[in-house]
Amino acid sequence: MSSRARLRNRFHLLAAALTTLVQLPAVVWLCWLTRTPLPMLVAALLSWPYLRQLQSPWQTTERNLSTYLALGWWSACLVFGLLMVPTALAVRAGVPFGPAWGLTGALSLGLGADSVLGRPRLRRRVVRVEGLPPALDGYRIGQISDVHCGPHVPEKRVAAWVARLNALELDLVTVTGDLITHGSSHVEDVARALGGLRAKDGAFACMGNHDYFTDGEYLVRQLEHHGLTVLRNEGTVIERNGASLYVAGVDDTWTSRDDLPRALRARPEGAPTVLLAHDPDLFPEAQARSVELTLSGHTHGGQLGVPGVPQLSLARFMTIWTAGLYRRGRSWLYVNRGVGTTGPPARLGAPPELAVITLRRA
Repeated sequence: MSSRARLRNRFHLLAAALTTLVQLPAVVWLCWLTRTPLPMLVAALLSWPYLRQLQSPWQTTERNLSTYLALGWWSACLVFGLLMVPTALAVRAGVPFGPAWGLTGALSLGLGADSVLGRPRLRRRVVRVEGLPPALDGYRIGQISDVHCGPHVPEKRVAAWVARLNALELDLVTVTGDLITHGSSHVEDVARALGGLRAKDGAFACMGNHDYFTDGEYLVRQLEHHGLTVLRNEGTVIERNGASLYVAGVDDTWTSRDDLPRALRARPEGAPTVLLAHDPDLFPEAQARSVELTLSGHTHGGQLGVPGVPQLSLARFMTIWTAGLYRRGRSWLYVNRGVGTTGPPARLGAPPELAVITLRRA
């Protein structure tokens, strides 16, 4: 047996063990409740078709029903396992057995379904900028990130997200990297869809690490052909009623293409700056260079975390800047959870999002 085959077998064994562990509390409880082994059979039928497709933990599988059934079921089981002890304590404290466990089951199934079918939330945040010119007070910036166009995120879905942002009639719209999963098969699709973005002062993008899992130069050409301005260690000045806003973008950090000093080189004296940086770990450097607002993505908010507890997610293994709004001194960072996925097309505890950041005078 080849080393690759041995690694694949080990991965399948590990995946089977982990998914069994995730499902165990819910399946055992259902077997006890029904007094039959039928829940074990249902769990196996839901899990096996997806497991047999997997070759690695971050493989992008084909879009089919078995994928969503398995991932939705596993997510529901994970939530049920987290709620078992609180529910048992509630029953012990006097809450009727049926309503307590019924609510837990319904909540688990609802969150499981949402993990694979969830529509992006629209997050609205206000950033107060010191010295912001009055003409820019109330300036609204849209952000879409981590699209990961591919088998599970077709062009039609990206176009629907674009339409949602366009309906807001924004001042500026930004795309902060990771537009594809990998390869060249969806480059034209995502460029066409994102090329539909409209805002008063234009649409700007920066590159992410996944955007170099293909021919990055071809991706840039396609994006610009369809109307986006791709900022790669450069910036541009936007004028609004005599006031200036500097919009800059840095290139990918994973391939060491980033150059923040170069991106800020043309910044006018005193102009507030919005920086597009896919990787939020650039924020300390941006703060040291007095960048007022950095827009990032990359983390997916962990993609898998404890629902309702955003601090507990897989993003904690990547960075301290996991999701949401952060502030250091007079500098702000917004880390977008993104709309797409990497690997398993599921999000638990880290729902997809589109963001609108409104600039206000401090």
